[in-house]
Amino acid sequence: MNGKAAGVLVAKLLLSVGLLALVLAKVDPASIVEVLLKADPWLVALWYALVPVNMALVAWRWEILSPGLSYGTALKYTWIGVFFGHVLPGSIAGDIAKGVSLALKDNSARSGLAASIVADKLVGLAALILMFDLACAVVYLLYGDEYVQIRHLAVIALVLSLAGMIAGVVAMIFAARGESATTDGRAGLVVRAVQSLAGASKFYSKKPALLLRAFAISSASHVLNMAAMYLSFRALRVDAGMLIAAVVYPVLSVMLLIPISISGIGVRDATLAVLFALFGLPAASGVALSWLALFAAVPNVAIGGAIQLWEMYRKR
Repeated sequence: MNGKAAGVLVAKLLLSVGLLALVLAKVDPASIVEVLLKADPWLVALWYALVPVNMALVAWRWEILSPGLSYGTALKYTWIGVFFGHVLPGSIAGDIAKGVSLALKDNSARSGLAASIVADKLVGLAALILMFDLACAVVYLLYGDEYVQIRHLAVIALVLSLAGMIAGVVAMIFAARGESATTDGRAGLVVRAVQSLAGASKFYSKKPALLLRAFAISSASHVLNMAAMYLSFRALRVDAGMLIAAVVYPVLSVMLLIPISISGIGVRDATLAVLFALFGLPAASGVALSWLALFAAVPNVAIGGAIQLWEMYRKR
């Protein structure tokens, strides 16, 4: 790790600690522990059991977008991606790492690998943004009169989402025209990135059926995660229904895409505390949910790490 990367890692660690400290300064830690102690262990176990099911769906989506990839390989390296996504800084570190690991292990898998990973990420993001926009619309229509502040936030979120989609279209146009651009320096990195995006777009534009199937799987994955969020509400005895779970999940997921912390620590806590408070729910329950969500990732991170070690050291 070079000095710049180490500096980024330290900065994100400090930001995670700072955000968590800020949350704990506003929310009594004793009340958080009290919520955790009253949690229903069976519902928590059921919630945790949905995590590997979602992993299977994500691997299936990648297999569909990469026809030369077997499902077993897709699942194995999806788990490896989860491991790197939690131990490395950055929202796409896991996707990059799983691609690099697979390419180093299997030369035959390199063909179209980058395009499939880019497409996998974009399809998942598109489905998430759709859920996010629907959540904002639901908040605006159903909660706007009761919570004026929430209504304003919903409008801002919709505007930002629209701006993001416009930026994506502009990036695609730039990519399509950037083939003759220089590949030196920072501009070169940007050009290569958008050209990779354009290459993936060009390839999959001829295979719309693959994209539709992948989008359907992404949507099913997000619906499953909303159900898991509702289960977490029930496990922590939070008086909130499926509708609020369907709003909280996509908003939280979008916030976790921002690469400013390690494993979402601090960002997840602050986001859930604020969202719960906005909906008139105990902020302590939101932080408790955040901690349980982090614990839910631990077994899957361990599995991904074990698979990565096995792949590194096993005999060919």
